[in-house]
Amino acid sequence: MATDTSPAPIHADNEVTSDWDEESVASSTQSLTESILEHVFENGRRYHRKSKDQYFFPSDDTEQDRLDLVHQLHLELLRGDITMTKFTKDPANVLDCGCGTGIWALDFGDVYPGSHVIGVDIAPLQPGWTAPNVKFELDDLEKEWTYKPNHFNFIHTRHLAAGIKDYKSYVRQIYHHSAPGARLELVEHNLNSYFCDDGTMPKNSAYNRYFQALRTCYKTLGVNPLLHGKEYQQMLEEAGFVDVKLEEYKVPVGTWPKDRKLKRLGWITLESATTGMEAYGHRLFTNLGGLSSEEAKKLIDDVVSTIKSGKEHVYYYEFYLTARKPE
Repeated sequence: MATDTSPAPIHADNEVTSDWDEESVASSTQSLTESILEHVFENGRRYHRKSKDQYFFPSDDTEQDRLDLVHQLHLELLRGDITMTKFTKDPANVLDCGCGTGIWALDFGDVYPGSHVIGVDIAPLQPGWTAPNVKFELDDLEKEWTYKPNHFNFIHTRHLAAGIKDYKSYVRQIYHHSAPGARLELVEHNLNSYFCDDGTMPKNSAYNRYFQALRTCYKTLGVNPLLHGKEYQQMLEEAGFVDVKLEEYKVPVGTWPKDRKLKRLGWITLESATTGMEAYGHRLFTNLGGLSSEEAKKLIDDVVSTIKSGKEHVYYYEFYLTARKPE
């Protein structure tokens, strides 16, 4: 039977500042050699040429650092654990869907040395070096998978909703290639808006203007920006997964929370947003949203300034779903 939880309200710190007194936890990753990559540049950012019409995010070092910072955010949410899923033994065959820089796959391979981990992504962001039990592949997860059916003992997928047009089909492929008894961990965040519980976000907030423009672009792209935890839960159950559990986390944006743990999470999102708002929006706004580069930059700058001010107490949701394929 599926279960879910309701996160508690986040209380604001009345003495919030835009700075947070911790050292940066962002880490850089070694890139694949330039000789095997083809790139294009737009608005001062680098994009992977082959996948640029499917993967609208940059592929440069700035974006790779941001992705590693997001990985740190999830370690914070799970109190240092690499997964919410618990294992009694190392899962033999593991697939990391949308592996990005490869940091999760490498961490998992280190924690579970008996596992063989494959990280797959459409963009070549992964390091040229790897661990003996980890390898990386380039592929489009929206196409028919070439892996063996009933093969993987654990599948991990995180933050792919912005790039998956038919999410139900994606979930069905995950189920088809999961071994009997396999475990699944699916992590997404809401794409449609930020939320506020104490009335500090006005209707004309830069946040609302930003997400209104982003929703328009996603719909043009064929991506559903309105998916929420319950919808993902239903998709997993319809695909055939059992023991589906949903955990929802409110993640503050900025250092405004009073609670120290939440303040630290907010600091990480602030650091991530300084480049993330551009990564998510600029190319979409100028290619699909009808904005000029100057208009897009102004909107993004307004959002980043609002985050740094700490005056609008906003947050978003991270959805963690765990499930099992029947024996």
